[in-house]
Amino acid sequence: AGGGEQNYLAGLAAVIVSCLSSGFAGVYFERILKGTSGSVWVRNVQLGIFGALLGTLGMFWKDWETVRERGLLFAYTPMVWAVVLNQAFGGLLVALVVKYADNILKGFATSLSIVVSTVASTHLFGFHVDPLFALGASMVIGAVYIYSLPRGSAWAPPPSSLAVPLQAPLAHPAPTQPGARPASPASSRLEPKLLLKKSSKEKGS
Repeated sequence: AGGGEQNYLAGLAAVIVSCLSSGFAGVYFERILKGTSGSVWVRNVQLGIFGALLGTLGMFWKDWETVRERGLLFAYTPMVWAVVLNQAFGGLLVALVVKYADNILKGFATSLSIVVSTVASTHLFGFHVDPLFALGASMVIGAVYIYSLPRGSAWAPPPSSLAVPLQAPLAHPAPTQPGARPASPASSRLEPKLLLKKSSKEKGS
């Protein structure tokens, strides 16, 4: 913003690239956790090394003068340390969700966390929710509900509405004599054919 002209095409392209890269990273992270024998803790340490390197480069690029004058941990209050520990704990939870569930559930959990944070902000800080956010939150909740349903039950019709296949009526078996063995299923299926042959012979004679 800042009074400058906005480029919606560039913004849309940036959002699409961000979605694709985030989805690819999530699927690749799930493949690493589920396709190898390493533990979740080892994988988090490996990913933390890359994050620390990128953060260090950003620190040298932007805030090196401030760090050199005031130190690396300047203005680290207990609240800041609480945020750091919370982020670290959240990263471990994300890794556990991806390992024992899947990346789709992780995306749903992230979306629901945004909704919960917004609801908390409305009560704690007086945040105003616009209709667009309410629509997005309702879509997220509906998607989570549909995904949690058993496979094939989301749009399946009730059993009473299913069509029952029609079958030809079977002829009643002839009464058996006392002490006779009951007819087998194969013989009961052959009885209508035998009766038809017998009636045709009687008509011919």
